[in-house]
Amino acid sequence: MSEPLKKPGCQPEGYDPREVPEIVKMAEQARQGDSYPETIETEKTTMTENYIKHVKPLQQFMEDGSFLMPEIPALFRAVQALGAPEYIDYDYLLSVSGMAVRLAWQQGWAAYEGLPNQAIFLDGKYGWSVIELAMARVGMKYTIKTVAETGIEAARRDIKDSIDKGVPVLINEPFVFAAVLGYDESGFYGVSSHADTGKRLPPHDYNLMEDWPNQCISYILLDEYAPRDMDAALLTDTLRTAVHLARTTRSECHGDTALGLASFDALAEMMVWDEGFEPLDSNKNAKKNKHYEGELSFPYERPEGYYRTDGARTLHDRFWAGYCDFLCMLNGYENFARFLDKYADLLPAHSERLRESAKHYAAANVYSGALWQYVTPDDKGVAKFKKKEVRYAFAAHMLRAKIFTVKAVEILEGILAKEDLE
Repeated sequence: MSEPLKKPGCQPEGYDPREVPEIVKMAEQARQGDSYPETIETEKTTMTENYIKHVKPLQQFMEDGSFLMPEIPALFRAVQALGAPEYIDYDYLLSVSGMAVRLAWQQGWAAYEGLPNQAIFLDGKYGWSVIELAMARVGMKYTIKTVAETGIEAARRDIKDSIDKGVPVLINEPFVFAAVLGYDESGFYGVSSHADTGKRLPPHDYNLMEDWPNQCISYILLDEYAPRDMDAALLTDTLRTAVHLARTTRSECHGDTALGLASFDALAEMMVWDEGFEPLDSNKNAKKNKHYEGELSFPYERPEGYYRTDGARTLHDRFWAGYCDFLCMLNGYENFARFLDKYADLLPAHSERLRESAKHYAAANVYSGALWQYVTPDDKGVAKFKKKEVRYAFAAHMLRAKIFTVKAVEILEGILAKEDLE
């Protein structure tokens, strides 16, 4: 095995290089085995106002890519605020958490007012919590608390105390998932890929979480951060996660939701189910689309409950909340391909095969953007989603992406089998 990669200089992308925050020094102490210091100088102007500065805002499609998932971007900003080494980038976090290669398709058509397809990975029922796996693999010690157990005032004190030490807090609602970076008398402030970019407030461009007491479900206190180097063992664990996510096609707690490789087939079948699209309104003004409430006929017998009857009943919802949501997951392959290529030499006996696998993931990822050859991201383009020739092309894209995924995963399985024998 090769030696673990050495950490490069600590200059997180989310910071002003002219001013190194105190929390960077704190993180250096943590790397030497110390816990966070009791107090730290932050931008505290009064007893009721304090902020961790220089953390970049998040947006739904930021330069790093967020793919509709708020958890990993929020953690990304949190570890940056704690002085994460430069090698811990978005590709890294998305890959070690497994979320670069997560795929799911609920039978039928999901709609955002219900449970989005990829949300099944975020509730912990799948076998692990996405955020916990990511934190463990980057060297974070943490404490998870629920507001129902602590009470809102205790939660308020916990979060304020952490901010006063210069340590962000991860919070489950508001904004689905966010990194809390400050507070004043109005409430908490932070960043999230689901926060309204038009409501960022100066001077830090953070969003106010003014109704957080009525929305917060749980929060995560970051107790200690000692960045874990990427090495052969961690890379191997990451490969195992990728294979597990691909080969697990069903999960008891999520019923008929198709996972991993099975999700490509489930989506492709929905695309060629012409009877399911025939009654939908194709008005080119999506705001005028009528929500179809009638029965949807099936061309052949299907198991009871196999298709959602409460799913999206407009072209607009099927296109954006269904198909494009899936493509955003598939687009994570690009991150994983870069990750594999970057760290392939940590397994020198398998480096060439790892890079071959990376090429297959990259080839599958091409089909996450191929739709724009047929439609445009506007009402006129979405109206074309009803056309048989367009949907059939999209179905073919998914099956081709599956072929490349199978090739990539088979390579990883071969590598892991050899590693287990050594």
